[in-house]
Amino acid sequence: MWFIIDDQMADDRRIRRLPLATVGLWVKLCVIHSKGVSMQSKDPSAYPGHFDQLDLKDAGGTMRQLQQLIDAGLMEEHDGGWRPVYAEGICREPRVLTEEQREARRKAGSKGGRRKAANQKAKQTSGDLPENSQANEEQNSSETGSKPSSKLLEDSQAKTWHKTDTDTDIPSPTPPAGTAKQTASEAPDAFAAIAETYPGTIGAKGRKAEREARDLVETITENPVQLARLQSAVRRYRRAVNDGHVPQRQVPRLATWLRDQWETWAPEPITPTRQHKHTWNCEHVHQLMDPHEDEYDHSGSLREGNPSKWYLACQACADELNQETSKEKQ
Repeated sequence: MWFIIDDQMADDRRIRRLPLATVGLWVKLCVIHSKGVSMQSKDPSAYPGHFDQLDLKDAGGTMRQLQQLIDAGLMEEHDGGWRPVYAEGICREPRVLTEEQREARRKAGSKGGRRKAANQKAKQTSGDLPENSQANEEQNSSETGSKPSSKLLEDSQAKTWHKTDTDTDIPSPTPPAGTAKQTASEAPDAFAAIAETYPGTIGAKGRKAEREARDLVETITENPVQLARLQSAVRRYRRAVNDGHVPQRQVPRLATWLRDQWETWAPEPITPTRQHKHTWNCEHVHQLMDPHEDEYDHSGSLREGNPSKWYLACQACADELNQETSKEKQ
C-alpha cells in the first residue's frame, strides 16, 4: 500500500506555514501509519490503527511538532494516539488491496512478462532471417555453379576466396610500443555507460531521440561533479524501477528523463563549508570572556569612536582566535 501525496501539496498554505522539519515528520508519520494499516489488513492485531508517543520518538519528532500538525489540521487524536487526516490538496487516503486484487495483479504481471519474452524472441528470430537468406543464396550458387562453364566456376571461386582468405591474410597493424596516451576509441564513453544503466528506451542509434540524449549527457557531464551526480541518479532510478516503486510503463525515454527528471533523483551537491570568522560578539568569544565580564569597564561608545574596554578586550580575544585558526590551516 502506498501513502499518496498530492502534487499540489507544496502550494497549500497549511504546509507553507509549517517548519520544514515538521513537514518531514508529517511524511514519516503518515508512512508509519500507512504501513501499519497495510499490516492490519492481513493481521488485525499487528497495528492498533494509530501511532503512539513511542512511534513519534522513533520518527525523531517532538510533541511540539506534533501539536503543530494537529493545529494545522493534518493530525488528529484517535483512541489514545494519533493518526493522519487526509486533506484535500495535500494527501489522499491509501487504498488497501484485497487478496483477490493482489492475485489479479500478480497474474497480470506474469502475463505481461511472458508476452515481453515472446516479443523479444520474435525480434531475435527476425534478426536472424537476413543471415539465413544469405547463407541459402551462397549454397544455391555453389550448387548451380558446377553446371555452367569452367570459367564461371573460376570466377565464383575467386570471389569466394576474396571474401575469406584475403581478409584473414592481411596482417593487422600493431601499435607502437610506449604510447601511454589513450585513443579516442578507448576513452570511456559517459553516454554509453548511462544508456546501459538506464532502465528505459534510448531510441534508435543516430535518430533524433538518441542524438538529443547524447547531447544532454555531454552538456551535463562537462562538470565532473555533475557527472558523478548523474551516474548516481541513474543507479537510483534503475533501483526504483526494479523494486517496483516506479511502474515500467511510466519510464520515459532517456532524453525526456534527462531533460525533466534526473536532478530529482540525484543526490544534493556538496557545498564547501564556510570558515567561521570570530568577532567580538560571537559565541566562542562569549564562552571565553563572559566569566570575566565584571572585570572590564563597559562605558564608551563605538559609534562615537570611544569603544569600551569590554569591547576592546573581546575584539582582542576574537583576533587571537582567528590567528590560531590560520596557524592550524598552515
